Amino acid sequence: MGCIKKGHIFLIVKIALAAVLISFLLSSGQLDFGSISVVFKNLNFFIPALTCLFFGILISGLRWWLLLRAAGNNIPLGVVINLQLIGSFFSTWLPGAAGGDAVKGVQIFRLLESGRSTALLSIVTDRVFAMIGLVSIAAILTFFLKAELALGTDVLKYISLLKLLVCISVAGVVLAMFGIFFALRFSVIDYFPDKVRHYLHPFGVTILMYFRAWPTLIVCWGLSVLATGVVIVGMVMIASIFPFSANPQVTAIAGVFGNLFSVIPITPGGLGVGESVFSRVCVELSARVAPFATIYLGFRVGMLIVNIPGMIVSMFYSNAKFYKKTSSQ
Repeated sequence: MGCIKKGHIFLIVKIALAAVLISFLLSSGQLDFGSISVVFKNLNFFIPALTCLFFGILISGLRWWLLLRAAGNNIPLGVVINLQLIGSFFSTWLPGAAGGDAVKGVQIFRLLESGRSTALLSIVTDRVFAMIGLVSIAAILTFFLKAELALGTDVLKYISLLKLLVCISVAGVVLAMFGIFFALRFSVIDYFPDKVRHYLHPFGVTILMYFRAWPTLIVCWGLSVLATGVVIVGMVMIASIFPFSANPQVTAIAGVFGNLFSVIPITPGGLGVGESVFSRVCVELSARVAPFATIYLGFRVGMLIVNIPGMIVSMFYSNAKFYKKTSSQ
């Protein structure tokens, strides 16, 4: 009971912080709720943008399906896509992105009689690939920034930040690969107590499976870049609806930073954090003041809309039906 109360307190603090950030954005003129309605008056841009956002969800589902197969879990693609839609719905509509992963984990656990550990770990791996995709897009954008924008002090600052982010990510991947190789080469797991080895065993099995399926991991990386890319394109299209938007290059780089900081779990779903970061990047790179945070909030509205199919799927979801499909594989 104490843990539940503690969790409630953390949630209240997060909601309060989000309210403070939103209030600050409103009072400083960076956010204008009244302007949001403009997206519904420009459906010729908004509908294609929503299509991009929805394709981002579907591509992510395909990536997760490949990771499941690489870990030895042969679940039909249709089942995985349905679970991806449900998970994305809960991540978007409920406080915290982890909620969607938890729902996916529970449902995948119910569907399988064996290989549950590797299937659950595939969700964590999928989340890692999502971050890799975001960092990869950041790396690509550094080249476009140099080519398309005047290299002022602010532009150079963000290029340096992107390069630092890419370098840290690459170093992290290299260190992780070295650590895994070292642990497997010298059987480090054997030095742990039996109980600890019991819990670490699924990690070792999953890692070995992924190493053997390295071509699949490369495909998953490509899908991560594609998924992130189409989402950023959707964001740029939404931004183009607003008369005060920055140019597409600035919007794209601001979108990457906004999405990166939204992952930080200090507010529900990064609400207020993504808007603040997006607005600041747009202000500094475009050298003018405008309610840029409204654009990112418009992007959130778009994400809410494209996740309505996930809500419908969750309402009619039948574990028995999908269990039968999974068992027949």
